[in-house]
Amino acid sequence: MFAILQAGQNYLNTFPNQKKLNLFLPDYRLIRLVKLSSRIMPAFACFAIIWQFSFADPEQTITANAIITSLFALSIPFQGLFWLGKRAESPLPLSLLEWYETLRQKLIHEQHKKIGDQAVPSYQDFANLLQLAEKTWGDAYFDEL
Repeated sequence: MFAILQAGQNYLNTFPNQKKLNLFLPDYRLIRLVKLSSRIMPAFACFAIIWQFSFADPEQTITANAIITSLFALSIPFQGLFWLGKRAESPLPLSLLEWYETLRQKLIHEQHKKIGDQAVPSYQDFANLLQLAEKTWGDAYFDEL
């Protein structure tokens, strides 16, 4: 499980922050949501505990409710990382495989980059290739999409 979370974090850090990728992959939206939730959810968990203790009826025990709510809020970024980790390890579908090979060949021929040949490329390999294209050509490559 820890390896999947690490793979998700690596995929999150590798995937280029290009808005045009939103049209082709849902990963761009999820990565933005995971980044946002990792900043907001710890504060929301503290707020949930304070809120429930501030407006609690003294005759009711609300400790369990407060803890469950805060644990759920804290688990949301980890759920996103888990999904990204599973996604990073899964193989590319045929619709993206052609784009992967075209971009790989373009980088090899035009920039003389050494890129290993993958028998079955994964989403992580595709993200690495997109990141390399972003470093090589900048936003110009993504403007052509």
